Amino acid sequence: MCTRTITSNNNNKILKLKTIMFTLRKGKTMSDNLKTVSEIKLIPYVNRDMLSSHPVQGRKTTSTYISAMKKSIIELGNFVEVNPIKVIYINDKYLIIDGQHRTEALIELGYDIPVQILPNDIDISRLMIALNSYSQPWKIPYYAKHFASMGVKIYRDFLDHMEKYEVTAGVMIAIYNKSSQRNQPVVQEYKEGKLRIVDDKHIEFTLLRLDSLRNLGKNPPLENSTRKKQQFQQAMLQAFENPEFNFEKFKKGLNKNKHDLNKLAKQKDLLEEIYKIESKGK
Repeated sequence: MCTRTITSNNNNKILKLKTIMFTLRKGKTMSDNLKTVSEIKLIPYVNRDMLSSHPVQGRKTTSTYISAMKKSIIELGNFVEVNPIKVIYINDKYLIIDGQHRTEALIELGYDIPVQILPNDIDISRLMIALNSYSQPWKIPYYAKHFASMGVKIYRDFLDHMEKYEVTAGVMIAIYNKSSQRNQPVVQEYKEGKLRIVDDKHIEFTLLRLDSLRNLGKNPPLENSTRKKQQFQQAMLQAFENPEFNFEKFKKGLNKNKHDLNKLAKQKDLLEEIYKIESKGK
């Protein structure tokens, strides 16, 4: 029998947060080897292969964050047992809903993994988004990956467009909504799995125009890093919305004249430079 007690030192007072008891018996099944206390089970390190990420998890682990988590555990102590890894149990596997980085950190350190088993009928999608938003907020692309993995076609198409045309997720949201910018209500709908297309033709036409800027410019060439930059793409969307903007003149000006697009960072400055280039395109 082994007992682990987790303590926290606050103003020289020792606060006992939780005690977990577990029994490991040789020659027993995994179920026998795990003694439940409340809703928490302790997965022995040797059985770590029973843990894997839930297939609809939108975010992948990063080595940088895992290293930071390991450093925290080593220096501050292992408090993961106070906030166990949240999982559901299906087909002899513990699928991780929340705590991928903590799990990887514990495994790399050779520790056992405490898990909290949630009901299988829980709304996984909403819970996963909420939990990840509370801890390390999801970046915009993670939501698309999440809903695409659930089989939602519009999000699969969204990701395909992003990859093919090298457009940022924020700009794609704006294009899908036939706008030059992503406003908060539209972004919220996207995060809730309610992404919609306002105009199919507008999407293809706009993406083709942005894509036609590849390898343009001679003094200097328009760098790929500039073309892929969100501020530049949003400035182009703003220009497209201007009925007086002539895109063909802009491309001619870009090929014939010196420009500073590769040097600028702010959307406002980029838009001004775009108009300046257009005025020289004859």
